[in-house]
Amino acid sequence: MSTTNLRLAVAPHDHVRFCDSVVGLAGRVRSLVRVPKTLDELQNLLGRNDSGWPGQVDFEKLILAVTLLYAIGAVVSVENDRVVAI
Repeated sequence: MSTTNLRLAVAPHDHVRFCDSVVGLAGRVRSLVRVPKTLDELQNLLGRNDSGWPGQVDFEKLILAVTLLYAIGAVVSVENDRVVAI
C-alpha cells in the first residue's frame, strides 16, 4: 500500500455528515440512555420518524456507537442486557 493510500485510509478526504458518523451517533445514544435501555429499544427509538435523528441507523453502526461509549467509560451494562449512561 502506498503512503498516499494509507493516508487516505486513516484520514478520509470525503466529508462525513454528523448523523452518519459513529461518534455523532454515540453522542445521541448517550443522551437516550439516561434510563437503562436495550439495543433493540435504542434501535426502535432512533428509527422513529420523530426521533430527531436525521440519518438512518443500522444495527451495526448502533453496536459500534455503544461499544465506543463502553470503551470511554460513558455507559455501563446493567440488568437484562441494558445500557445506561454514568
